[in-house]
Amino acid sequence: MDSNLQPEWSTEHTICSFDVDPQLTARLPALCGFMQEAAYHHAEHLGLGHSQLSAQSLAWVLSRQRIEISRLPAWGESIKVRTWPSGRDRLFFYRDFEIADESGGLILLASTAWFVINTEKRERVHSDFYLNIDLPDVGAHVFSAKLERLKGCSCEGGDPMAVNYGDLDMNGHVNNIRYIEWVLSSLPLEFHQTHSFESLEVNYLAEAVYGHDVSVCTEPAGSFTWAHVIRAKGDDLFRARTVWQGKQAS
Repeated sequence: MDSNLQPEWSTEHTICSFDVDPQLTARLPALCGFMQEAAYHHAEHLGLGHSQLSAQSLAWVLSRQRIEISRLPAWGESIKVRTWPSGRDRLFFYRDFEIADESGGLILLASTAWFVINTEKRERVHSDFYLNIDLPDVGAHVFSAKLERLKGCSCEGGDPMAVNYGDLDMNGHVNNIRYIEWVLSSLPLEFHQTHSFESLEVNYLAEAVYGHDVSVCTEPAGSFTWAHVIRAKGDDLFRARTVWQGKQAS
């Protein structure tokens, strides 16, 4: 392993007006964007990023994600995102994250699982190809439990939405953050005004592309817990579970 390669990566951000919701706290998709960008730059630094893989018609794909939040930062706050490779197995590479506030207190923990696809065939690349990638010594997992495969839900979805150009990422399919925006938007404004976000678990099952009609299904799955599914042509593309807590009356 090249001794000049950094085993972890950090970026700093200030929460801007376009990152916040009506309560003036950072929207979760904005924080996911900060984490994704940090992962992108670290992968580039390690020689395993978009520019290196795309030359071989390959790309990283996010498969599973878990996020736990102690609080959302407010407009104007500065935060620090730290990320590192946290392990691998026969199915996935794992990358974990921490977000800290200005005083160094941890406000968010996240773990992600990734694999590689061939972008021309739109097929998963056999793990033998990339399990021999030379990575720095991995750091600890932020969660002790493994990222799980979520169950679907049986509810009917809402009105279909057409995937448009603004939904697409650099690989030509729906940006993974857009799915999170869709499921959070499936809960009414009054719910967001009276509840605060605690955790999110997601499974990305299949890609959505331009012209697909997708629908979002949301149903209760326990106390302060919701199950979410995004479907296209009757197939589940995305599953999620969100956990909330009631806000204290001011």
